[in-house]
Amino acid sequence: MNVELIAMGILAIALGVGLLSLARRFYPRLEFGADTMETIRLLTALIVGILVLTGLGLIAVGIVTPLTAAHASGSLSPR
Repeated sequence: MNVELIAMGILAIALGVGLLSLARRFYPRLEFGADTMETIRLLTALIVGILVLTGLGLIAVGIVTPLTAAHASGSLSPR
């Protein structure tokens, strides 16, 4: 288990959820037109989605990588 990758993944997910929470509190105070607000919401959703998926990917790689490295190093050992 690669702790650094897992920690970065958790950090990315927390950042995405925090951004989404901040945006929900901040959006009602903005005074833009309907089209502009729709665009801002879409861009925020894309950024949050990218952060969450990146975090999940980092966690998955952090869990799987050492298992495959141990398996590969075991197959290369001399007999």
